[in-house]
Amino acid sequence: MRVFLTLAGFAFVINSFSQTDTSFYNYAKDYRETTADSAFVVLKMFKMNDQWIGRETYKRNGMLKSEGTYALKDPKTPIGTFKNFNERGILDYEAVWGSDSKIQAKTFFYKNGSKKSYIGYSDKSVLQQKGWDEAGKEIKNYVVEREARFKGGMDGWRKYLEKKLNANVAADAGAPVGQYEVKVMFVVNREGYVSQVKAVEIPKACKPCAAEAVNVISSGPDWEPAIQNNEPVIYNAIQFITFVVDEGSAKKKKG
Repeated sequence: MRVFLTLAGFAFVINSFSQTDTSFYNYAKDYRETTADSAFVVLKMFKMNDQWIGRETYKRNGMLKSEGTYALKDPKTPIGTFKNFNERGILDYEAVWGSDSKIQAKTFFYKNGSKKSYIGYSDKSVLQQKGWDEAGKEIKNYVVEREARFKGGMDGWRKYLEKKLNANVAADAGAPVGQYEVKVMFVVNREGYVSQVKAVEIPKACKPCAAEAVNVISSGPDWEPAIQNNEPVIYNAIQFITFVVDEGSAKKKKG
């Protein structure tokens, strides 16, 4: 789930070492890269004993958010077990990353240190989700993480597009035979309301495709909100919509 998989690291203290080839990365609260002035967290990467170390701190107060090892000098390559802390220094969750830098599991904690929830991942899906109350009793049907989704799932989304999307936009714009994909970003709030819809990747040969993709999402129904630790949360969603121009539609347009 794109909005919950944040960068993380080990929580250990390094007292003395030599740093070379140090780089800094600035991230907003949703983990999009941003400027130093508007950063929510700052990731410092440096090499020590032939390993890349990443240390994340909160920009506001300089407190440790996370620290750990990376396979490469690349924020997208965390490996091993990582502890993540909130802005007051309290352990929030642990994340385990494989040697391929894919997330394997997360364990969340209450402020008193007791385990709140656990989620295990495979390459393509969630393997297991569990949650407990502060006394340690398991909560049935607990949802640790779930992305925002269109009501009715993929089948419902497909039927909605077939009914509402103007699939002839690309052909009407004179685009040649081919596929034209629009990447749309939007926000789904805790009630499922969709807002801030924006096309962020637009095919050069079909600028009108962007407007149509934005419109079909903006004018659509509410979505099911994202869930984190059994509570609805605000979610930054991404949706790809593809327009196709085949030989038949291209010839029809020319005629």
